[in-house]
Amino acid sequence: MIGIRQILSRTRALFQAKKLESDMAEEMRLHLEHLTRENTANGLSPDEARFAAQRQFGGADQIKEQCRDGRGWRMVEETMRDFRVGARALRKSPGFTLVALITLALCVGANTAIFSVIYALLLKPLPFPEPSRIVEIYNLFPKAGLPKEPCSIIQYLEYKNQTSSYDAVGLWGSSIVTVGEEGSTDRIMEAHCTAEMFDILGLEPVIGRFFTLDDNRPGADKEIVLTQSFWESHFAGNPGFTSRTMRIDGDTYRIIGVAPRAIEAFDARAKFIKPLAWTPHSVSPYSRFGLNTPLYARLKAGHSASGALSEAEAVERRYYEVAPANMKAFLDNAGHRMAVEPIQAERTRPVTPSLVLLQGAAVFVLLVGCVNIANLLLARTNSRQHEIAVRSALGASRGTIVFQFMTEYMMLTLLGIGLGIGIALGCLPVANHFITKVLPNALPVGLDAGAFLIATGLFVLIGLAVGLLPVLSILRTNRTGGLPVYSRVASESPRVRLFSSFLVTGQIAAALVLLSGAGLLARSFAKAISVDPGFESAHVLAANIAVPGIYRREDRSIAFHERLLRALNEIPGVESAALATSVPFRGVDNSNPFTIKDSTRPPGAPQAVAQFIGVSMDYFRTLHIPLLEGRYFDQSDITEGRNAHVVDERFARKFFPGRSAVGGRFSYERPPGAPQEKDSDVPIIVGVVRWVPHNGVEDRSDNPFIYYPIDKKTQDGLSVFVRSPRKPGDLVPAFREKIRALDPSIPLLNVSTLQEAVDGSYENREAIMALLGGFAALALFLSAIGIYGVLAYDVSLRTREIGIRGAIGASRPQIMRLIMGQAAWKIAVGSVLGLVSAVMLSRYIADLLYELSPTDPWAYASVSLLLVAVALLASYLPARRAAAIDPIRALRTE
Repeated sequence: MIGIRQILSRTRALFQAKKLESDMAEEMRLHLEHLTRENTANGLSPDEARFAAQRQFGGADQIKEQCRDGRGWRMVEETMRDFRVGARALRKSPGFTLVALITLALCVGANTAIFSVIYALLLKPLPFPEPSRIVEIYNLFPKAGLPKEPCSIIQYLEYKNQTSSYDAVGLWGSSIVTVGEEGSTDRIMEAHCTAEMFDILGLEPVIGRFFTLDDNRPGADKEIVLTQSFWESHFAGNPGFTSRTMRIDGDTYRIIGVAPRAIEAFDARAKFIKPLAWTPHSVSPYSRFGLNTPLYARLKAGHSASGALSEAEAVERRYYEVAPANMKAFLDNAGHRMAVEPIQAERTRPVTPSLVLLQGAAVFVLLVGCVNIANLLLARTNSRQHEIAVRSALGASRGTIVFQFMTEYMMLTLLGIGLGIGIALGCLPVANHFITKVLPNALPVGLDAGAFLIATGLFVLIGLAVGLLPVLSILRTNRTGGLPVYSRVASESPRVRLFSSFLVTGQIAAALVLLSGAGLLARSFAKAISVDPGFESAHVLAANIAVPGIYRREDRSIAFHERLLRALNEIPGVESAALATSVPFRGVDNSNPFTIKDSTRPPGAPQAVAQFIGVSMDYFRTLHIPLLEGRYFDQSDITEGRNAHVVDERFARKFFPGRSAVGGRFSYERPPGAPQEKDSDVPIIVGVVRWVPHNGVEDRSDNPFIYYPIDKKTQDGLSVFVRSPRKPGDLVPAFREKIRALDPSIPLLNVSTLQEAVDGSYENREAIMALLGGFAALALFLSAIGIYGVLAYDVSLRTREIGIRGAIGASRPQIMRLIMGQAAWKIAVGSVLGLVSAVMLSRYIADLLYELSPTDPWAYASVSLLLVAVALLASYLPARRAAAIDPIRALRTE
């Protein structure tokens, strides 16, 4: 057993090696001098005395080795020595080291960045107790083109009281509110929920308390709980804040507590939470499908989501059995059903296919990079056979040689991983920009410690596996045949050359798979941006405003709209101004079922659903939306007894095929118990306009749009449009000044040109296309480098052979064909394998394509030609070098 003192002594010896070596040499010198003096005293001559002393002392080098073994850690010292030797070897080959490091860094950086996002969003558990038991409950109306709809107050109460699968059921919604006093307001995101949500998430307040179910009623809901980040940023973490109040949308709320930071992983946008209160109207029978708030629950221990779904379906079945005939018809035609899904999977559903696609592309890049490095290492190892033979002749064992080479490769791998992690850190802010747009509730993604350890361990294992390829060739080397003579006529073994060819072929196939995916997305993107938006976006400025509560009263909203439009039209250079409930291409969240009067649609047809948009009189003229039939809105449409609507061309084609839609009437689905419509309440169609893709051209619901006069309903917020030839930079200050003069408490938000709104709708698709295209370009570049490197190295080894061919009459074109022929079969086989693989894998990106088949021949043909051209260029360069070899000089050199 080694004692603690010996451990400390040996450890100290690692850091004092030079001093200990000097002391040992001095001590041995003194011993030899002492023995020499004794021999001289015994009558020997000085030379004989010295030789006799050396014989008596023994082999100095052997004694030194024994001393070193006894004073330090031999294995550690040898490893450190191998690291020093490896560092020198890498420094002596800067070209190889640089290419390998860049390849590794790019591959590691791409994979680490994508894996960090996947780990944070898909794999890392949410920071709540037993997060797998937290589920979301929602409605589906697939026949009506509504794949996910929230729940109602009635459904919340029924699932709470009539089911046994849950520990708690709660509602959680969010909205943008105005915070602050008049003249000093801000627009921020708040959450509103029932008190059970804190139990569902398993949270305790940091300070103060949470609200209770007694606060979820009108009049008792004027309390709020701050998030920890908001508390720290706005109240400096002051624990005495609970006596304070905040003005929210003109009402005073009392602060009662602070929620822990974990709640921000559930909703990163919310700055505070207030009780959700409802009126008796919200729980009346005809409000069951007034779906406006997401519903969540915590499953009881031992219960599953499938069992909870069965209970939800039973609750809906009981309602269906007593529902009136018109509601049964609506539910049947819409294909209504319920869903109960784990919250983490449900939250990330919109981005999961894209992330998996990008991670797959990054893995392909890593594969191509590993093949490149494997080829480089094979070539490098083969060129060092003379060095290996010399080491063997000097007594180095196979294990020693293998360990030294593996140490060198591991140093290269670790350096590449370090550079790659730096690249990943630089990419994450860009990734967060797009994550915020697609998943606004998600926290920003960072390089998590767990993701870092997993990724680093995986890359180290891959580095070891790649390094084993040349090591295996070392183990197969015959070291018993003497020292080989270093010569440029040395060539690779047939096994190594064949294996290298297989690697290059695999590179080409992997690169073509990535190029095919990028080509499909590029053609799809071209089709998407070529769609006519239905309006003229040039010279239109758009913005959002929050409508203060004093203007939401029905008797004041019309006057407010008139004052606002008058103020906007007074801005110099403004041609027209308009209001709406949404900005085109930024989405509409107002879907309603309806029934066409005197409809000719067959019984059992899918439920008709449209999305409704409130607009002012000049909306269509301001955006230059063409009128196809009938008329636009006029002032008479906002008078009492009028219920005029304008529909788009999709509505007209779908519900009035072969006839005019103008003059047609439709009615909203009336819930059971709702008051009957008056004749004047029945909507009438007065015009048909061009279709505008308000939800973006890739909206798959195919639901049409219906426009109604905005003055007929009060609004919490408005979208404002002005058309002017002035530059936006000149127009915005005047825009803000007019809003401020109208009411200083009105904040102006999201100011941009309408073209920016259109371009922004393609941003996520463009990002996926750019990333996949970047991965494909990187794979193509690495494949070209791989082909070039293999052929260039082969030419360098075959200099004498090529010289002989030239000497006996081979022309330069013949030599070039010989070299390029070696690349041709690799390119051909790799292209075939890549095309077959790409077609087989294309179904996984079908959902990302817009009006394009996943087997589009033009995409495959174009990327195949690109790959072949680049590969042939890469093979042409070493072929030209081979053709330029002077036979006389080559033979003289040998």
